[in-house]
Amino acid sequence: MRCAVCGKESSSTICASCYIERNEIVWLDDIIRLTTCPRCGFFRIGGRWKSVGYDEALTDALYSSLRVHPDFEVSDVEVGKEGGKYIVHISGSLWGEGVEVSKTFEARVTREICQRCSREAGGYYESIVQVRADGRDIEEEEFRAVREIIEAVLDKERENMKAFISKIVERKEGIDYYIGDRNIGRKISRRIAEELGGAITESKKISGRKDGRDVYRFTYSVRLPAYRKGDIVEQDGRLAVVTNPRLGKSVSIESGETINLKKPKLVARSSDVVKSVVINVDAAAIEVLHPVTHEVVTAVRPKASFRPGDEVYTFEYEGRVYVIPEELMRV
Repeated sequence: MRCAVCGKESSSTICASCYIERNEIVWLDDIIRLTTCPRCGFFRIGGRWKSVGYDEALTDALYSSLRVHPDFEVSDVEVGKEGGKYIVHISGSLWGEGVEVSKTFEARVTREICQRCSREAGGYYESIVQVRADGRDIEEEEFRAVREIIEAVLDKERENMKAFISKIVERKEGIDYYIGDRNIGRKISRRIAEELGGAITESKKISGRKDGRDVYRFTYSVRLPAYRKGDIVEQDGRLAVVTNPRLGKSVSIESGETINLKKPKLVARSSDVVKSVVINVDAAAIEVLHPVTHEVVTAVRPKASFRPGDEVYTFEYEGRVYVIPEELMRV
């Protein structure tokens, strides 16, 4: 079969070259509009706000605007820029013949505050994550760990329009984080308890009504354990060094055995445990320098082996001085 226009061999009554000289096979809007949030930098794509860059947002908008002839099999699309406009080169085949079509368009960006930033600026929240420590102040290391946990959870949920902190309140007893989404608040509280130890209590109260139903705000209170790594506790009459507060693990000072902690009594903070030196040792007793007075005193001896001159750790409890082998404080 020959083309009715140019006479060359063709699979149809008109060849692809002659057809595209007389007809459009690619349609593209002259102006492609992008919407971005000036506060967080998200772009609105397909009705949703997403964390993408300008080029990805432009590509998505381009493909959404681009329409082609049903018989045009597109094999490649290249986008370039000439002056203030973009040019698109679209290549492929039409009725078995290779063709290339070029289109130009202008990109315009409008700015609009996204739903998340609007909610965040308005102080919206569905949950409060309260972090407290049992009978002690929260340490700076723990504050830092909590912040890292929150940042990691929010980053993973970054396209959730409620993934934000609307307010942080520092209190004498701890710190409160006001979270936009209640499920994210639950995830954060669980991660804190998993990584730092402690228990979670959950409560809720009515904050209003929507569509005839009660709307609740949730509070997740995380109470960190009274003890930290390196603290001295008493469990069932045995003194032990805390080795893993998250898992509730400790090591007996006397025997070196692992002890599982269940509501132990706090005996001494790690800061109360000080280095000392063994002065004398025999099968029944050990003499060390007193941790406060630096006088030579007889201390409660654990089962470990000691020699004069060894460095050990000591603490005082109920009028007696206790010795901790140096290796236990490094566990």
